Amino acid sequence: MSPENEQDETDTLPARARSRWSRVSQWSGTRWGRFNTWRAGRPFLGGLLLCLAGVLITWVPMQILPDLAFIGGQMAGFLAIGALFGVFVFLTGIYVLVKPAHADVAGVVGTVLAIFSLFGSLGGLLVGMLLGILGGNLCLAWKPRDDVVDDAVSEPSVVDKAAARIDAGFGRLVGRLLLSCRAGIDRIKRWGTDE
Repeated sequence: MSPENEQDETDTLPARARSRWSRVSQWSGTRWGRFNTWRAGRPFLGGLLLCLAGVLITWVPMQILPDLAFIGGQMAGFLAIGALFGVFVFLTGIYVLVKPAHADVAGVVGTVLAIFSLFGSLGGLLVGMLLGILGGNLCLAWKPRDDVVDDAVSEPSVVDKAAARIDAGFGRLVGRLLLSCRAGIDRIKRWGTDE
């Protein structure tokens, strides 16, 4: 092989690698961008924590339930209810990710079910219950970006205006009471010095 052919191959190899890398980065960049857009439109972390809590809550009774299924009794039913709580917590997490408009209701349901899982499956050794409560609260607190309004820009509501009027009236009342109390104390001091 001549040295010219070796140099041509080395020049084209980095160019090919850059070309392939740019195609891969463009492909992954568009997918990552679409995922970020999808994620920003819903309470992603709250839904993810609810799903993880559901798995942990279901895991605990499923470790014991197969052994007790043959024996039967009340304990098997108790553990089955605990496993159902875990499945429902997982499903609320999926529901939040699919229907973000109902995130507040699903967050409350997920939190309540996570708390009730304490009775059927020890709350996933308490870790699942705590993750479910946290995920439910994140779903409850989530607001879509379109509904977020800066407080400095928005007008005060009717309730805020009424509260401001009540506060101003209360301030005037307290001011009058303080003035009358001071005047009374001054009269008492003068009356004590006149005698």
